[in-house]
Amino acid sequence: MKYYNKTAALTLCLLISLSAAVPSATAFAEGESSGVSDTTESAAAESSEASDESAEITSGDFKYIVDDDGNAHITSCSSTAEEIDIPESLNGVPVTEIDKNAFMNCKPKKIAIHGNIVYISADNPFAPCLTLEEIAVDEDSEYYTAVDGVLYSKDMKTIMHYPSAKKGDSFAIPDGVEEIGTAAISDTPLKEIIIPDSVNTLNRHCFSFNSKLTSIDMSGTSITEIPVMAFVNCDALTEVVFSDSTGAIGLAAFMGCKSLAEVTLPEQLYAIDQNAFMDTAMKIAVIPDSVQSIGYSAFGYDENETPVTDFTIVGSANSAASRYAKDTDAEYDYYNDFTFIERSAYEKQLEHEALNAKQSGDFEYAVIDGEGYILACTSMEKTVEVPAEIDGVSITAIYYGAFLSCGSKNIILPETVKTIGENAFSEYAESVTIPGGCTLIEGDEPFLRCHSLKNITITEGDGEYCSQDGVLYNKDRSLLIAYPQACENTEFTVPDTVKEIAPSAFCYNDKLQKADLTAVETIGDYAFEGCPSLAEVKLPKTLKKVGQNAFLGCSAMKSIRVYDKVEYIGSYAFGYDYDEQLALEIQNNEDEMSGEMPYSVMEGFKMYVEKDSLAMQYAVDCGIETVSDTVAVGSKNVDKTFLYVVIGALAAAILAIAGIVTGKTISKKKKAKAAAERKAKAAEKKSENAQEDKEENADEA
Repeated sequence: MKYYNKTAALTLCLLISLSAAVPSATAFAEGESSGVSDTTESAAAESSEASDESAEITSGDFKYIVDDDGNAHITSCSSTAEEIDIPESLNGVPVTEIDKNAFMNCKPKKIAIHGNIVYISADNPFAPCLTLEEIAVDEDSEYYTAVDGVLYSKDMKTIMHYPSAKKGDSFAIPDGVEEIGTAAISDTPLKEIIIPDSVNTLNRHCFSFNSKLTSIDMSGTSITEIPVMAFVNCDALTEVVFSDSTGAIGLAAFMGCKSLAEVTLPEQLYAIDQNAFMDTAMKIAVIPDSVQSIGYSAFGYDENETPVTDFTIVGSANSAASRYAKDTDAEYDYYNDFTFIERSAYEKQLEHEALNAKQSGDFEYAVIDGEGYILACTSMEKTVEVPAEIDGVSITAIYYGAFLSCGSKNIILPETVKTIGENAFSEYAESVTIPGGCTLIEGDEPFLRCHSLKNITITEGDGEYCSQDGVLYNKDRSLLIAYPQACENTEFTVPDTVKEIAPSAFCYNDKLQKADLTAVETIGDYAFEGCPSLAEVKLPKTLKKVGQNAFLGCSAMKSIRVYDKVEYIGSYAFGYDYDEQLALEIQNNEDEMSGEMPYSVMEGFKMYVEKDSLAMQYAVDCGIETVSDTVAVGSKNVDKTFLYVVIGALAAAILAIAGIVTGKTISKKKKAKAAAERKAKAAEKKSENAQEDKEENADEA
């Protein structure tokens, strides 16, 4: 992150007065870019300042220079009069321009501008005139006009100056005005400023030093940037409503708004510059996920740039908000140490605070729409059994985070409970008993924080969940929701009814060594993340989808077989482990390595895949070694060619053996047939002999 010189910038911020607000904001932090564009300098202004090298000429109360076209630019005025008429000419030279410092030392109540003036510095030469009540412009002016003493561009699209001492406490900027000029409505007695929807551009200091202004509503406009010091030292300001179009808040934009305790930042905001909300009444800042950069001391610092005690930053993990909470810069002695809360937890916290909580023993509860909710449990007993009824109220729901402050190892919920909030249970819980009538357990990762959990039990009932061997499933066991992180089993086979593994279902279990996923079709994000002992996983041929980080940090796993029916593989799904060295490099080179993750491919990791499959493409893209033309035989991966040779040899051997057996069988059959034939012939011969003997005996008789 690139910073301004902290001490110089802060000193200038604190010392700045309206008279000093006139010079360009680039003087605020020389040589640096604020991240929010400064639109105050026009080409005409640059042309005017280019002529400053000419010698100043004095004529009465005025000093001026003559440009190359022979026209006078008023550079200063020493008049003490209450009404100042800008002359049409000085020493015969036509006056056409008014430079930015022209009235630095004047205290008029009225200034009259003649019709020949073609350019008034965009840095607003009238800003130092704190006694000014009215500006008048000749009707024949082609470039400017005044309405009710207020100076505008001729087309009424830019308001240039609202006199600081003008009477009245409310001002409605005319509809059609698109731009608010530099310090245009600054240091006035106004309590109310109404901005029309036509406004799209603000310039630096535009509403600064309005000490009585209590609120500002920009919601209907298309303002894209809140510029440098736009509302600085508006110390009565309590409400700011931004335009949905606002993407950037500039340097010190709301610095010194001492009454501003709360602000809702626009959802597409991407940049918040240094000191933007310094010295306000804010104790908490809720940062949209869209924000990419936050300058130092933007939030959580008082007028002396000292950190505010107990300041809280709310945002998403790994966001600009989380980085700002702990942001440091040794060169400028800058060390943030603010409390950081994730947005979802903060929203739940607000919701909790809005409830009318009641206390009963170790339980805090509330009645919502007639239903009893357990909000918190502080029991330190080994086993805590939640009552079905408290003070006559039936307990039907467990609130978000209800047992986070509970030290009990065994938590038993009553049969009356129907819903359980997200992250309800603490890291101390070892077993949780949930009634069978439960219809909703909120969150995709309901037991993510339960590092000690060994068993989840669902009693009998007609709800939406069931359990088996301490593992949580949906009712029909098609979804495995949670495998306890502290379960001590080393092997697990997923039931064949399970088609999906839920996100983070097995994550952080350090005992599991072997998993058979049977007939699973989908493995959720982070499903087995951080399972360091998991060495062997059998993926089924039915698998179609593997979520991101699914097996990240499974350091014992050296290989995995992925079949060709897989249609989706998320980033870092296979083969990656946490890389502390890379994480340190990313931290030290935040700008150059923004968006990179601290994961590296594990040395020696292999993927057994089919050629031209999605799994092969994933491995190639990640630089993971692939092995194809193999098949799984038991827990081994065998080369197909070798397997074919072995099968061929076995087939040949079988055929040879079959041939020998068949030969022997045929030989035996032949011998048996010959013997039978011989036996038949012998019987036939014997029969013939017997017949002959019979005939001979008959003849003899």
